[in-house]
Amino acid sequence: MLDFIVNVGKAKGDSELVRGALRLASQHPSFLTGLQLVPAYPSLLEENDSMAELAAAEDSATARRAWWLETCRAAGVTGNWEVLRGDPADALARRSRLADLVIGELPISDPDAPAGFDEVTRTLFAQSSAMLLVPDVWHGELAAKRILVAWNGSGEAAHAVKAALPLLKQARTVQVLDGERVALSGISPPRLPLREWFERHDIETQWHAFPSEHDAGRALHHQAKTLNTDLMVMGAWGRSRLRELMLGGATRWMLENATLPLLLAR
Repeated sequence: MLDFIVNVGKAKGDSELVRGALRLASQHPSFLTGLQLVPAYPSLLEENDSMAELAAAEDSATARRAWWLETCRAAGVTGNWEVLRGDPADALARRSRLADLVIGELPISDPDAPAGFDEVTRTLFAQSSAMLLVPDVWHGELAAKRILVAWNGSGEAAHAVKAALPLLKQARTVQVLDGERVALSGISPPRLPLREWFERHDIETQWHAFPSEHDAGRALHHQAKTLNTDLMVMGAWGRSRLRELMLGGATRWMLENATLPLLLAR
């Protein structure tokens, strides 16, 4: 059985995020935990007003348990409800370590949440499980039927593909953008046998060359739209994360601009 967590936040039952998480959970033998984070920072815990507000927020989040369990029951999904207090990114990353996949919203439309500093994407900096991020501008079904794998041979990309295996096995089409550089014999590490890995798991794939480009994020996104993709699988922060945040990179571009769901791992 797979263990999925959806970072529900204050989302309602009719949100794309909740409906998509329930749909994915119903398609796989899985347990779906609905999670609401109550932000709490040490610098504020000594103030009486802050403690009262924190307790009220925690009580309000806990009271949603009945709603969540009924929502799962109506969808034919087995699940549970959890409320975690603490720094949101740290709490989510720690809780995710017993999960196969964390599903959360990606705040594309919020100009005050730059990539790497908002609640959800900061979790990628920590030791979290793979994350399936749904942009808040996405209005399609989270069906994962037309999956695109952005492959460059990195460890991060391999982790993402492994995490996506249950979804890949049930997809109608799996396409691979192969951007791995040619290995230099005796110098470069040997290429990972991704084609053979797909074959062993009975996953049919279509491969496309993806030449190295300076603006890789934009090019990946363009290819995803051209191929009518409903989920992209890719490694996150392949270079130094600080370097990507300061200078830009494919991960940062996708976290700031993606209009389709992303499954990321590092």
